[in-house]
Amino acid sequence: MSGANEVTAKQLAHILGVGPSYITQLKGEGRLVRTTDGKRYLLAESRRLLAETADPAKAGVAARHAAARGAAVALETSSTASEPDDAEAPLAPAQDDPLAKRRALAQAQAEEARARKLLRDEAVELGQLLPVDEVRSAIADAVTAMRADLDNLPAILAPQLAAEQDEDRVRVILRDAIEHIEREFARKAAAIAKEETR
Repeated sequence: MSGANEVTAKQLAHILGVGPSYITQLKGEGRLVRTTDGKRYLLAESRRLLAETADPAKAGVAARHAAARGAAVALETSSTASEPDDAEAPLAPAQDDPLAKRRALAQAQAEEARARKLLRDEAVELGQLLPVDEVRSAIADAVTAMRADLDNLPAILAPQLAAEQDEDRVRVILRDAIEHIEREFARKAAAIAKEETR
């Protein structure tokens, strides 16, 4: 292997953008490839093994970190390849930088918000989700129309009911009128849904 492919634990942590303690964890899990003398790590092979053994649930996080590192990784590898071998001594877990934690949390929250917005936009585009203001307005219009129909019901039915002597016939007339109003409301609600999804 070429010397540029062989890196120390410290260099590998720097290239991967992780803490030295995580390199120790990966080594314990058998997810890194060491050189034949066991003092260094093979960068390309270790990256390949990490990709093959990555948890699919964490792929989005890994992609964000990879994008953040960008092309700087190649430059850092060549500039740090000449570090002394004393970096291979057992490393104590580094204390995480609070500022880096806050920055990572903010970035993760922003990424999650972007993902939620994309899902919402897609659902609206597919007609599976409607803007709440439009839905409220449409429902208010339908309810107002139904209320007006119910308010007009006594004036419409009074002459028919006054002339009717049969109590059962009165019930049928009332039931038919109410069902007509319910059907109209259902028709308007269905029309609203169809109009919104176009």
